[in-house]
Amino acid sequence: MSTAKWWVLDGRESGYALEQRPTGDIVLTNTETAEEHVLHGYVWKHCSHFGLQIQSEGPPPYGPWVENPED
Repeated sequence: MSTAKWWVLDGRESGYALEQRPTGDIVLTNTETAEEHVLHGYVWKHCSHFGLQIQSEGPPPYGPWVENPED
């Protein structure tokens, strides 16, 4: 049985932005430093309330992530 969960950024004012680029890459950007991290190998989906979500057994290594409270 999979232990993967859906993860969302902890608040819209978290200091991070998650976007899908035209190349298909999912990129997490620190909005204060402009440092970017491409998140390879994650399953993702759009949600109207949370925006992009990432699925994995644990949160991505960058940014303040929390489990999606709606799942």
